[in-house]
Amino acid sequence: MPISEYFHGTRVFQAGQTTRPVSVNEYSTLGAVVVAPAADPEKFPLNVVTTMFTNDTEMRTALGAGGNVDAVLDAVDDQGVVAELQVVRVAEGDGANDQDKLEATIANIVGSGANNSGVHAFKEASKPAKLVFVPGYTSQRLGNAKNPVAAELTGICNRLRGIKILDTPDTSREAADTYRSDFADDKRAYLFHPSVKVLAGTQIINQPGSGRVAGLFVKRDRDIGGPWESPSNQTIGGILGPSRPISYYTGEPDSEANWLNEKRIATIRAGSILWGNETCAQDPLDRFVNVVRTTDAIDDAVINAFYWALDRNLSVPLGVAVIQSLDNFLDELKAVGAILGGRAWFERPLNTNESLASGILRVEYDREPAAPLQDLQFGARRNLTYYAELANGILQTLERQAA
Repeated sequence: MPISEYFHGTRVFQAGQTTRPVSVNEYSTLGAVVVAPAADPEKFPLNVVTTMFTNDTEMRTALGAGGNVDAVLDAVDDQGVVAELQVVRVAEGDGANDQDKLEATIANIVGSGANNSGVHAFKEASKPAKLVFVPGYTSQRLGNAKNPVAAELTGICNRLRGIKILDTPDTSREAADTYRSDFADDKRAYLFHPSVKVLAGTQIINQPGSGRVAGLFVKRDRDIGGPWESPSNQTIGGILGPSRPISYYTGEPDSEANWLNEKRIATIRAGSILWGNETCAQDPLDRFVNVVRTTDAIDDAVINAFYWALDRNLSVPLGVAVIQSLDNFLDELKAVGAILGGRAWFERPLNTNESLASGILRVEYDREPAAPLQDLQFGARRNLTYYAELANGILQTLERQAA
């Protein structure tokens, strides 16, 4: 019995499967919550994600001045990059004094998952923000407890596979360490201390550094073509220095910069250089921020790259095409230095007849991002045998002169 309808002539049917390219998705999209009292409410409605590019003059004009706008837009500009920015505007809180206003504003930023207000608005964006920051509203510990905005961003960033860049209290390293203790295990928290000095008109003011750190993440991503490296050891643009002196001594561990880094807090060393690679993860395999971002980018790409294979009939060509597509992708990542190595394979015990008959195909893969070179050590030794060369040189010279 023929398997197709009757036809007299020549036809072409699509047969077999071939490999498909796997692409890394956008990894440098910024997400910022802004308090912008002068914003155009039509272009920047409250509690709604509005996407713009940081060099869009029309949108910047619509966002207006005041609030923490400069700590977002000017901060990114100062790093010499243009970034895609998801803006969530919230209302400034009311209160009888500055502390009451601050706490009311923080409550607006925290928002609610019931109506996706505040930081929850990021969940409704067309694509995930990968670097989230809220300058001016993440450094406070309210009621001797974890900052509410940082706490609420935990679930949001887990869902987005993003990194939250958090400012710490500005007063002292001890205050920053107390803040750090609220993050016992958080691979998506990148902490920064202290704030930075910037020129605002003719006045020198202290400003949260998270916006500039976010810009440096983007700058490093652009320079190397991916989120594969740490933003550390880059000059922070547009600042006059840290809000208070941070000591750093080349080759010596006893400095405040090293003390902060040991606590998993990034800081500034001499020359306005961002200094720090580490997250607040308890698992040492998630210790470095570039490692976390690299695995996120790869896993996101894998999740999104194989829709072409879904709902096709299981077959040998289909299974091989999936595995080889993933294997080729990992080879490309190794070739550009994004990972040390990676491979894809098929394990028969994990693909039983019953699971295959249920339409389930499981493919295994590994990928190993490269840790940053954080501690470059040199072993210096004396070697007195070199004096033999000196002595031989003297003897040879004397012999030539005597001849």
